[in-house]
Amino acid sequence: LCWSLLREGVREFPGQPARVLASVNCRILRDTHAEEFVTVFYAVLDPATGSLVYCNAGHNPPLLLRAPTGQEVERLVRTGVPLGILEEAAWEEGRAQMAPGDVLVLHTDGIVEAQDVNDALFGEARLLAAVRSALDPAVERERVPRHVQGAILDDVQRFIGAAPPVDDITLVVLARN
Repeated sequence: LCWSLLREGVREFPGQPARVLASVNCRILRDTHAEEFVTVFYAVLDPATGSLVYCNAGHNPPLLLRAPTGQEVERLVRTGVPLGILEEAAWEEGRAQMAPGDVLVLHTDGIVEAQDVNDALFGEARLLAAVRSALDPAVERERVPRHVQGAILDDVQRFIGAAPPVDDITLVVLARN
């Protein structure tokens, strides 16, 4: 339902993340009767300029690591509550500027809350370490997102080892060339 509503909202309000989320929120509340909610990070990136406009409806903050080393990190924090909770909810639009070589890591809580056999969490510190260790200047710029994504998923798998998964793991990595 949420995917369908998001696609509809994007067609209705192109380039306006706050209006898209407000529209989707109203429809979820109107069309469902369950006490459920959904977290969403929705962004519009202009690849030519690197301008990023986003709304974060209660989702884990994506991480924007600055080139070339990724030591500087910007968290794209929540700009409003999850969808499906409040009728009169509103979301502020956040803005970020991606420079050439910057890397954006979007992830579900299944990454940072992945647990090993001792119930320790993977955590954001390990996530950041995995990204930074994968930022290799020898990797062609076009291959950076896939390289970083593979490194993160490999690190998560090594960390959890034989432990059963506790949640889904969804990960998207973008890099500006």
